[in-house]
Amino acid sequence: MNTDCLKHHTVHNSFKDIVDLSPEAIFVYVDETIVFANTTALSLLKATRPDDVIGRSVYSFLQPQSHNELRKVISLVLENPKSYISSEDKIIACDSENIDIEISSTYINFEGRDGVIFFFKDIKNRKKAEESLKKTELQYKTIFESTGTAMLFIEEDKTISLVNGECEKISGYTRNEIEGKMKWPFFVAPEDRWILEKNHELRRSGKSLPNNYEFRLIDKTGRYHNVFMTITIIPGTKKSVASIIDLTELQEAEEILLATQHNYRLLVENSKEAIAIIQDELVRYVNPKLCEITGYTEEQLLNKKFYKLVHPDFKDIVRNEYKYRIEGKEKYTLFPIKIIDTHSQERWFHVNSVLTIWYQKPAVLLFFNDITQIKNAQDALMASEERYRLVAENAKDIIIIYDDHGCIHYMNESGYQTFGIEKGALSTRKINIADLLHRTSETRPPWQAIEEAIKNNTSFKNRVEVFNSHGELIQLESISSPIKLDGDSSGMLVVARNITERKKLEKEIIAISERIRQQVSRDLHDDLNPHLIGIEALTKVLSMRLKSLQLPEAEQADKIATLIHKAITKTHRLAKGLCPIDLESTGIQSPIINLLKLIKNLYGIDGKFYFDESVVIHDPNVASNLYYIAQEASFNAAKYSEGSLIVIKLHKLENYLALSIEDNGKGIKRQRISEDDNTGGMGLKIMKYRAEIIDGTIQIQNNKPSGTIITVKIPLERITDEGRVLNERNHAKQ
Repeated sequence: MNTDCLKHHTVHNSFKDIVDLSPEAIFVYVDETIVFANTTALSLLKATRPDDVIGRSVYSFLQPQSHNELRKVISLVLENPKSYISSEDKIIACDSENIDIEISSTYINFEGRDGVIFFFKDIKNRKKAEESLKKTELQYKTIFESTGTAMLFIEEDKTISLVNGECEKISGYTRNEIEGKMKWPFFVAPEDRWILEKNHELRRSGKSLPNNYEFRLIDKTGRYHNVFMTITIIPGTKKSVASIIDLTELQEAEEILLATQHNYRLLVENSKEAIAIIQDELVRYVNPKLCEITGYTEEQLLNKKFYKLVHPDFKDIVRNEYKYRIEGKEKYTLFPIKIIDTHSQERWFHVNSVLTIWYQKPAVLLFFNDITQIKNAQDALMASEERYRLVAENAKDIIIIYDDHGCIHYMNESGYQTFGIEKGALSTRKINIADLLHRTSETRPPWQAIEEAIKNNTSFKNRVEVFNSHGELIQLESISSPIKLDGDSSGMLVVARNITERKKLEKEIIAISERIRQQVSRDLHDDLNPHLIGIEALTKVLSMRLKSLQLPEAEQADKIATLIHKAITKTHRLAKGLCPIDLESTGIQSPIINLLKLIKNLYGIDGKFYFDESVVIHDPNVASNLYYIAQEASFNAAKYSEGSLIVIKLHKLENYLALSIEDNGKGIKRQRISEDDNTGGMGLKIMKYRAEIIDGTIQIQNNKPSGTIITVKIPLERITDEGRVLNERNHAKQ
């Protein structure tokens, strides 16, 4: 290596050492890749080795929102090699920490290639100092603006440079009108101005002068204000800061206070509330109202022990209250006390006590509200509540009150007996309304049911089934109404009646009615109808003989035969009307298929029947009522829906047997779907009643995309009591 090369190598290494040991982080960026980073740069990025930085894009260390700005900087530097660009940003270290930095960028030719050299300077401490300074400035500015005193800064030439909001209020001028434009003597009354200006000059010459002055200030409207000012020189400057208090308002306040005291005395003297001041356990003041309600004169009460007015049962209470107040202890308002008037009559009062000062000594101020009538009303209310409680406790109906969480607050004796709960259990543990119900058509949570009842301002009826204390399933019919509980929270009042026996009787009556109808139908079909057929045959034979003898009576015999034939037809129709289906021999499927065929013939509307052959209903009462519901719903759809298809489905749905009748017509009006018995048509009421007597529920709703769907659900256990459920095999009949 020659001498020049050696020198060049030595100089190159020296500069490399200088760059590497520089306290500023230095990066060289060529072709979108970091090709050099000094030790400070690696330390700044918290890299454990150079490979953590070298070879990576500088964008990987910047936040995404900074990428576009950096691209512009790199482009400007490469296009203008002599440019030098600085900015502030945040860099992401290898451990994901965000570091505030100052970035300086300029051009560099690195090993024959165009590149950019970045100088990163950690400005975290500077940022903290700036933030601290801003915070301090904000605090001082907040104090300056928030103080209740008018404040202003005065330059050496008497120009006002800064004012706060209070200064605007007193002067009547805005900041823009004052700051930098007006001098303080402008606001001083002429007769007070010369002394203040003289002191202004003396203060700046270093003379020791008082800082406090009183003078008259003139506001924008020309009104004079008596003000008190404190002014001082800002250390190290020729500027002054002054604070001004408007004494005019204080003086006016003093005048108002005197007037207020007079007014308060008038108010106390004429108050409808009795007032007294007790000091050293003696009555020091009473207003006329206290004298009026007690019958005592002011002379009879003043400087006497207050306890002479109080009923003996309450003397200790009043004495302790006075003690608590004098000692400064917190105490709630006194509960009602009794006072004896001059006629020895007992009167109830609600007393509030307040610690006060009377002639520079502690005293207790008492306010009396006469609640004698309220107390009497409360006693009457308690007696009334007791009567209602006795009515509720001895009622045969079950009475329950629960809150919006379902927690029961009250249950009467009948409820305890029905549900088999030990009397008084509610006082020892929480019982939820849902725990009492075995199965119910009311699926809404308690809070939702209460919200809906309050929103609609109405009660709602319901049927529920529960197990009694003997494990027997009983049916209840209930009426639920929203009420207000303690604390103004919402709750529900439920009055339930045991309808188990009534339901049994209804079912029995329906069964008897059905049996009688079937018996009459069979008698017409099996007895009367054959008898009429025999008479018809004999009449036809008689007609033939009369015709053979060429007797005119043959025509009369034919007429008799025709009338008998019509009687046979009417008898058959009557028998069919009394018992249109033979459920015991054919089941419910065949009658429903025939029903759809009849509707097709009468109205031209197609019908489909999907049924599950695994369901066998042996109870004719259940089968007949399901058929009649299907019949009523199908004919309603055919007459009124204006649809082209009726679909009947009989299948299992979870733990229920479901019968649904659907159409694709115009749908049913919402008001007819209401649970209110007064809104639906007679057909809907009959269907609902038939569903209830077979322990089912009926739901009527608009179908999607069009039409109506009526669904009847019966618990499977109601079917399996007398029937059976086998494997499901679905069939469709058209």
